[in-house]
Amino acid sequence: AGKISIDLATMFVRRTAGASLLAALAALSAPDAVAAFAGSAMPAHATGGAALCRVSPATSAFTPALRSPLVQPTLRSVVRRAAVAPRMAVEVVVKDLPGSQKQLTISVSADECENAYKAVLQRLQKGAEIPGFRKGKAPTAMVLNHFGKESVSAEACEKIIGAAVPMALQMKDIRAIGQAQMADEAAVAKMLEKFKPGLGVDFEVLVDVWPVTELKGSYTGVTLEAEEEPFEEELILNALSEMRKREAVSTISGAETTAAVYSTKLPDDPELQTRTGAICVVDLVGYKKNADGTKGDKLPDLAIGENVEVVMESGKFFEGFVESIVGLKAGDEAAVPVTFPSNHKVPELRGLEAIFDVSIKALKDSMFPALTEDFAKGISDSEGLDDLKKKIREGISQESIVSTSKNINRALEDMVVNLVEIDIPETLIEEQTKQKFANMMSDFKGKGMDDEQIKTMITKDNYDRYKKTSRDNTVRSLKVSFVVGEIAKKEGIKIDPSELESTMASMRAQYAGEDIDEEQAKGRVEAELERTKVLAFLREKNTIKLIPKKEAPAPAAE
Repeated sequence: AGKISIDLATMFVRRTAGASLLAALAALSAPDAVAAFAGSAMPAHATGGAALCRVSPATSAFTPALRSPLVQPTLRSVVRRAAVAPRMAVEVVVKDLPGSQKQLTISVSADECENAYKAVLQRLQKGAEIPGFRKGKAPTAMVLNHFGKESVSAEACEKIIGAAVPMALQMKDIRAIGQAQMADEAAVAKMLEKFKPGLGVDFEVLVDVWPVTELKGSYTGVTLEAEEEPFEEELILNALSEMRKREAVSTISGAETTAAVYSTKLPDDPELQTRTGAICVVDLVGYKKNADGTKGDKLPDLAIGENVEVVMESGKFFEGFVESIVGLKAGDEAAVPVTFPSNHKVPELRGLEAIFDVSIKALKDSMFPALTEDFAKGISDSEGLDDLKKKIREGISQESIVSTSKNINRALEDMVVNLVEIDIPETLIEEQTKQKFANMMSDFKGKGMDDEQIKTMITKDNYDRYKKTSRDNTVRSLKVSFVVGEIAKKEGIKIDPSELESTMASMRAQYAGEDIDEEQAKGRVEAELERTKVLAFLREKNTIKLIPKKEAPAPAAE
């Protein structure tokens, strides 16, 4: 099950985005909570069997001691300390909660509390520099008065939690995922209020655990429907049209030329064609649209541009945008209302109503080459026009086969996911979302966006919006991973070590000299190979009925 929680976000971002972007992502990836007994963020790593205690950042629940000069520098991640944490005698009561979560009520004896308090005092006493005394020679009472009883108690409580939580998990054989959390925002303050040296103390923490996957129904002998990607001759004509458009030559339009809107597909006429006013060169400044229809705050730089070439084709840019500037000439200006699509690639712009100030800098005419034998030979290694059409047909046929195969896999995944009831822990959803968000940032980098622009997008608000919109897909992908693992176990489907090593060798060659975590990458490769084998098994054991493809929704605007 551990395969599915691998977070390669850091690997991807480090490979593509540079150190400054990596730092921004790391800041976002830190938990949205503060360290136990302090206001500083905790590291974002954790392992099963160790826990990271954290509390809500609602600092109003804390006593002043929690932010004292004594406590702040001495805080440590419980995970980081777990390996050396002393064994502690504790009593544990476990309560199962929804969402693959458990509540642990941990009781620590009076002797353990006394020992923790004394250990803190002894450590402070050894390093204390108090006026009137040599270093380490001040009496205990003076040390306590110097640092404050509340501060000493706070560090003692931290010490207790650091030792007690891992011990409790080990005693109850709980495979925890990620970080343990204090049970509620007031838990820290309550513990401090109750803590007294020589008396026992109890506290509650919450931990996510690996969910149990139980298949309820048969995953073989079923008849499924999957959409078949069609092959149509029209697709060849569309491909030829796109090739001609890529080879088009643009020239500045005449002074009286106005912008015109055209079809995305060129007419079937194979002769040289010209479209006047087919490209608008514009400056764009975007503003949020106020409730009364007026312009509000300026949009981020991502939605602003100079000398942007808008191709005047239906469906390009934003819905209705090109139609709004039809008839304009060079030098004209317009205010164009737009609504960003709900699936826009930039989370903070999704569904946003805006107004663009558009300045027409210039218009261009486009001339498209004739569809001739020489054209076919010039843009490819084809022997002529017929040979070019043949190669296009073969390519589209292969794409149709690949797309149909993906549709079949999707249908098989939907089938097995419906056979289980499984609560995916929030920890796994969070880690998977971070990975996908980081991959999206890497994609932006790969498309030429600079680090500073990407860093402006890595905000908590953007991440939260992305997490909300992607949640259903994230939960589904995690469920699929669990079910695939369960089927592989039941059917004895194993990964051939030679196949794994071959794939890893190819990956090493591809990313030679780059900083990647090979163990994490290996786990990812194993998971993908296992998924491929399980889906192949399911195809063999079930009947797939191909049905006509439904019309796809319009793509998101850039």
